Amino acid sequence: MSARVKRVEPVRERPWDWATKNEYEEVTVRIQPYLHGHYRHKYRKTEYDIYDPRYTRLRSSNWDAFRDPKRFWYYPYTLNRKRMADDVESLFDRALKLGLQDHVADSWRRFSEEFYIPLRHYEYAGAVQLQHVVRYAMGGPIEQVATYTAFDKQGRAQWLSAWGLDFPGGGGSAALEHGKELWLDDPAFQGLREYMEQVLTTEDWGEVLTALHLAVEPLVDGILYDGLNAVALAHGDVVLPELSLICQEQIKWQEQWSQAFFTWITEDPACSRWEYLKALGYENWPGDYRWGKTLSDPRETPEEELTNREVVAEWLSLWLPRALEAVRGLQPVFDRHGIPFSVASSVERTVDQAIRPLVRAMGIESLPTLGGEQHVE
Repeated sequence: MSARVKRVEPVRERPWDWATKNEYEEVTVRIQPYLHGHYRHKYRKTEYDIYDPRYTRLRSSNWDAFRDPKRFWYYPYTLNRKRMADDVESLFDRALKLGLQDHVADSWRRFSEEFYIPLRHYEYAGAVQLQHVVRYAMGGPIEQVATYTAFDKQGRAQWLSAWGLDFPGGGGSAALEHGKELWLDDPAFQGLREYMEQVLTTEDWGEVLTALHLAVEPLVDGILYDGLNAVALAHGDVVLPELSLICQEQIKWQEQWSQAFFTWITEDPACSRWEYLKALGYENWPGDYRWGKTLSDPRETPEEELTNREVVAEWLSLWLPRALEAVRGLQPVFDRHGIPFSVASSVERTVDQAIRPLVRAMGIESLPTLGGEQHVE
């Protein structure tokens, strides 16, 4: 007698294991619907479904398998960020009452106004495009970290704006307008502005994360919230370094979940973008769900020929050289105010200490850097 084939139980039919799940997973995993959407796209050119694996070239055998190392969900995240907001408000209040800005060197005061304030637009652009990731990403755990990171970026943009209203020269709204003019017209900022505009027009949400978290953000954030702290203190500014310490806590978490995401996705062996939907029990997908038909037949869409690792490497080779050029272009802002800081050295240090180790952990063999392609080893 031949042995009977054991039926593999679809994911959606498996019982929830309360003994092994934690509070984070209870409110994060299996919350994104893939079928039976309550509305259809009306204004997009594509006929893809609401949550469709074709919004990225990346593939996964289980989009819900990703985990945030911090296990943030709404309640602990908002408590943590409220504490940070209170700390920033107290910092600004103390600085104004003590007149700390009166002890700042004039050269640093002029520089900080023309460097920090324009970069609030860089932060806001990242927040906007992360909302694109939130909308089209697959899986609740990925959507959740993208949402909170977008909140963080918008918060930092607001902190830089609040700082600009009262510091460094007390110019109020005129200082913000001047910062906007610099972002739009100053040659030193045009490379970074163009880069962020290119990110804003990128459709693939996986590519957006690559362009932001693997390329430009480590380079800019390493200068904005870390590299300049010692220089600021040397010029009598204690407010910006304290603000940077608070921002660094957010950025550290962003780096942690980005590393977890990219190492996880580049190791995923999925060969088809429809693998996870089949694992959920929709063996005949596309099928007669919702109003009896799909918007388009996914079987007519060619499969991605490259592995996830090769796709990310391709994106990185496209975006990292652009990011390097854009960030190096900020050097004239330092030079015209006589601030002793080498953007090129900061960029090289970030590549060696942050970007290169992550690329190595992802199993990517080569990395485009300052002088072209260099081996990671």
